[in-house]
Amino acid sequence: MALHRREILAAATGGAALALAGKAQASVTATPGLRPGKPFAGTELKVLCVVASQFRAHEARLAAFTEQTGITAKYTFVPFASMREALTAEMVGGGGDYDLAIAMDQWVASLNNLFDPIDDIVRTKGIPLDRWPEAHLRQGRVNNRLLGLPSRGHVQLLFYRKDLFEKHNLTPPATWEALVETGRAIQEKEPGISGVSVPYGRGNGQNLMVWYNFLWGRGAQLFDAQGQPAFNSAAGLQSVQDYVDLLRRHRIAPAGSLSFAEQDSVNFMGQGNAAMLPVWWWVRSTLVNPQSSRLTEAQLGFAPMPSYAGRPRTTFTNTWVWGISRRSRRKEAAAELLTWIANPALEKEVLLDPRESDVVAVMQPNLVDDQVNARFGGMHRFAAEGLARTESITFGPEWPQIAEALETAMSEAASGSRTVPDAFNAAAAQVRRIVRRG
Repeated sequence: MALHRREILAAATGGAALALAGKAQASVTATPGLRPGKPFAGTELKVLCVVASQFRAHEARLAAFTEQTGITAKYTFVPFASMREALTAEMVGGGGDYDLAIAMDQWVASLNNLFDPIDDIVRTKGIPLDRWPEAHLRQGRVNNRLLGLPSRGHVQLLFYRKDLFEKHNLTPPATWEALVETGRAIQEKEPGISGVSVPYGRGNGQNLMVWYNFLWGRGAQLFDAQGQPAFNSAAGLQSVQDYVDLLRRHRIAPAGSLSFAEQDSVNFMGQGNAAMLPVWWWVRSTLVNPQSSRLTEAQLGFAPMPSYAGRPRTTFTNTWVWGISRRSRRKEAAAELLTWIANPALEKEVLLDPRESDVVAVMQPNLVDDQVNARFGGMHRFAAEGLARTESITFGPEWPQIAEALETAMSEAASGSRTVPDAFNAAAAQVRRIVRRG
């Protein structure tokens, strides 16, 4: 295992060697919660990090951290496709080489032996946990222990063809019922353009990510209080029916969406073939990139995800959390870096840097910040609206198997090869077996 671990991280270090052109000059020079007197001066921390422009921007500002603490940090960047394997290798065969690491929400439970609980650190540092929306924060908890603080997160928005909506005097739909009516109106007035682009094909649970909003909007849940399947309740089955009816009954989704993965639905929108697309907020840059899309910024609008009439907005989330390695020999110094990263001023500085284009923000003060929203057209306030009362999923170690059962059922329901009750009752039975085996 150790040999394989070295191979993974040796390849990853090549990415770390790609220095940013022109280091950023950080203006954030005072971070609350850092230990006075630089007691860890001279310490070098090692950081295991997924490749993301946001974290490259943090790396570019490390001089400000060193100035405040005397601590230096060396980042090893790993591509997303290899990140879980790198984290698992560090947990199983690592020797405490890395002091701080970042993990995606779906992996945290299975990696709980990699990270030390940080509840005491957060209290000692005076880091207010209401800095983060609960939907993001809860993804760093396992068995009521806080293992990580959110630093990167995605929410969903409804992207729409602003030019077509203005042409036909339409408004962005606030409910799923209105989305159906709007989709029909577009198709009547614009032959050849589908009302909405969504994925129903199997693949990494991508055909579930929009449906979760239907599920929560109907007042249903994936699991009950005992951790048993609840998605096949009457409300849960109705939510599935509503979702597949975009294709099967209302026919506002293209026939090809039966095999669409998420990227296919994005490409379909980007080529001008659909009027609406519910998807992650980061997709905006793809939709206005002339190398991948025919749309321009003037043609693209965005709004919060729809819900049902009288129900709160929701959004499925994707969250990355920083944790301190259990085997680290420099945990107190690592806590200093974690505190620096968790400063809203650092996140805001990156968001407002004209050299950066990453929209990602996970801290409430920045989601509602006037300057941030002015730069990104109000996108972050829409994100805050969706995060305010949304549900979220607790990802246990069995989640990959559970997601596979659910995505298979969704594909069957969308294709009509099984009825919604047949497909999802069978999935519930399969999930009960998965949970029982543990």
